Amino acid sequence: MREIKFNPIRSIERSIDVLQAFTTVNEKLTLEEVVEYTGIPRSTVYRILCTLESRRMVEFDEKEQNYKPGLKLIEMGVFLSSSLDVYQEAEDILLRLQADTKQSIVMALGDEEDIIYVFIKENSEGLKFSSVVGQRRPYVYGVLGYTLLAFEETDKVERILDKDIPKRTKYTVTKKEKVMRRLDDIRSKGLFTEKDETTIGVTGVGAPIFNQKGQPEAAVGIVGPSVQLKGPELAKAEHLLLKATQEISVRMGYKGKYFKEKKDSLLISREDRS
Repeated sequence: MREIKFNPIRSIERSIDVLQAFTTVNEKLTLEEVVEYTGIPRSTVYRILCTLESRRMVEFDEKEQNYKPGLKLIEMGVFLSSSLDVYQEAEDILLRLQADTKQSIVMALGDEEDIIYVFIKENSEGLKFSSVVGQRRPYVYGVLGYTLLAFEETDKVERILDKDIPKRTKYTVTKKEKVMRRLDDIRSKGLFTEKDETTIGVTGVGAPIFNQKGQPEAAVGIVGPSVQLKGPELAKAEHLLLKATQEISVRMGYKGKYFKEKKDSLLISREDRS
């Protein structure tokens, strides 16, 4: 993001703060809860919410006395997803990948201190993905976060890893030194596989998408039950994922060279990314 040097409009900043109080965890909020989350005076929050309600950006439930995101805000989110270049280039490939693997397929972009899910296609039966499009997650969460973090600037990686990593299961890697080695491995292979670290019984495989400048544009993951993603099925999923991300990268203008590893998985060479 470019550096912008000007004095921001305070009323707009506060309106954005109010909208950002709504998340998939805090989908419905009372006036007092919005005040608590934003730290903005109650009277100001009330005026902002009334303005947003008049423009259908939020909706007010008179029975429960709370607010939730409105149809216009949801409509804008759908428009944003459809306008992303990587989304447009990847959608048909990701749908094919989901059909071929019969597992949940997810794609995320990096943004400041978090990643944002921009595509989710679940398997019609079995495991359901716990996140939704538009939801933010920390980099140190699941396969997509680590896959993207591996290609971030060193100072950003250090800043993120200097914070405590939540131990979500007994298998979660929390030591900074081990995570740094993991990121080196991801950069070397162009692939990351984790089992039971985020959720017991769930395995994920992640791989990056590169743009014409050779920079990571997004990450794609396959998420499914560990009892299904193992042995030959896991190897097949890794191969299909790398093939899909290679195809999307080419569509995004990436001209780096690919090679075959001993296990016949298509990988991006580390030299091509330097």
